Amino acid sequence: MKALIILAHPEPKSFNAHLARSASDVLAEQGFQVQTLDLYASGFDPCEGADHYVLRRDKDRFDAQTEQRYSWEKDASAPEIKSAIEALFDADLVVFQFPLWWFGPPGILKGWLDRAFVYGALYRSSARYDTGPCRGKLALTCVTTGASEEACSFNGHEGDTNLILWPFLFSLRYVGFSVLEPNLIFGVRGGLSGDEARAQDIYLRDADETYRAKLRSLETWPHVTFNADGDFDDAGLLRPDASVYSPFIRHRARMTF
Repeated sequence: MKALIILAHPEPKSFNAHLARSASDVLAEQGFQVQTLDLYASGFDPCEGADHYVLRRDKDRFDAQTEQRYSWEKDASAPEIKSAIEALFDADLVVFQFPLWWFGPPGILKGWLDRAFVYGALYRSSARYDTGPCRGKLALTCVTTGASEEACSFNGHEGDTNLILWPFLFSLRYVGFSVLEPNLIFGVRGGLSGDEARAQDIYLRDADETYRAKLRSLETWPHVTFNADGDFDDAGLLRPDASVYSPFIRHRARMTF
């Protein structure tokens, strides 16, 4: 078995970096061959654009999907993208480790998806969702927040973190992954001192141990439920008798803005 850990945090001494190392250690103990991709340390460029393509289908106008597919088919993708896709295809489990910044993953990670989830390789019209190229693989997100668990709850001031993460998780579902429920660690703050710092150290040690224990029992880790392809009609609309698992895909509006 093989695992790929993708870390998106700029500080090597951060708790996120520590969690990535914890995951690597535990998964190695469980028999995984582990590879870690540190996006910041590798200097990954998250900005998709024409400069990344040495071989162009259309030199006059840049279209990301067109050039991604053309380069992939011609074996001309950028080296960092080619190695990322190879690592994704090789892995049985992919772990995304990142903090929640401005109600989403850091831009470097979103940009990594923009560039590495290549059209023609990671998805196409005939290979996505139930038939995505990553079907049979597991994806796990381990996410830290600065706000408290109460503030990040369904009725909290900062909104439900599980809903905030849904677009990212759905991107993984889109390319075929079976997605595990996120491991959320709330209230990870910097700038503390005295009793507050000591209390957080204890809290973070406990959170780390809990995460390690959960990784040792991956077979019992709950999955995020998404609608299957058969739940939609030919127009792409949810069938009236299909179940609803998220307010993002529903039979009728549940809220107004």
